[in-house]
Amino acid sequence: MKKHMIPKNSYLSDDTVCYYNRDYIGYQKHGNPDFINRLKNMTGRYDELDLVRDFLKVFDLAYKDIPQIIDEKHLENCAVAIIPRSKAEKTYDPSQLIFKKAISCVADKLNLYNATDAIRRVTDTKTTHSWRLENNSGKMPHRGITKESCNIDSALFRNKDVILVDDIYTEGVYVAEDCMQTLLDFGAKRVILYVIAKTRNRS
Repeated sequence: MKKHMIPKNSYLSDDTVCYYNRDYIGYQKHGNPDFINRLKNMTGRYDELDLVRDFLKVFDLAYKDIPQIIDEKHLENCAVAIIPRSKAEKTYDPSQLIFKKAISCVADKLNLYNATDAIRRVTDTKTTHSWRLENNSGKMPHRGITKESCNIDSALFRNKDVILVDDIYTEGVYVAEDCMQTLLDFGAKRVILYVIAKTRNRS
């Protein structure tokens, strides 16, 4: 597991650490975690049984990594939440929400507070990893987009340390930063970002 410091910016009020398991190199490139792309299942080409191995891969990685984060950061009263997908959740079928299911199972297995349903997208936003998809409706990422496009059970985060999970982090997109700041605004004590992979810097 690796660490990356996200500096404060117009979305995020303080420097925040991001933990990630591996680099995202590029789809179908040697060593790339392509299981993340399959779990996104953008076209609905996979059913749930097709994704069992990918589910288990995410579960195994998060199950090993999250306790290390809790120990290193001395987190207490810890909740696990997830950054929702870009489109309204009701538009996805179950096979497109397998990543969320895997993280929910990790939270339960580790006896952590399961807040994976506490942030639910209800309004479409642009899909940040591919601007050219057909029917890619919704607004581009901007400050406040989490509050505008999601139903959030804010009481679940008050006075809690939160591990906020996503599949991939890419610098300069700011969806994760906006979601982290939203939870802090709702009273979370600390929000730590954990992702399976981080896109390599372009530099």
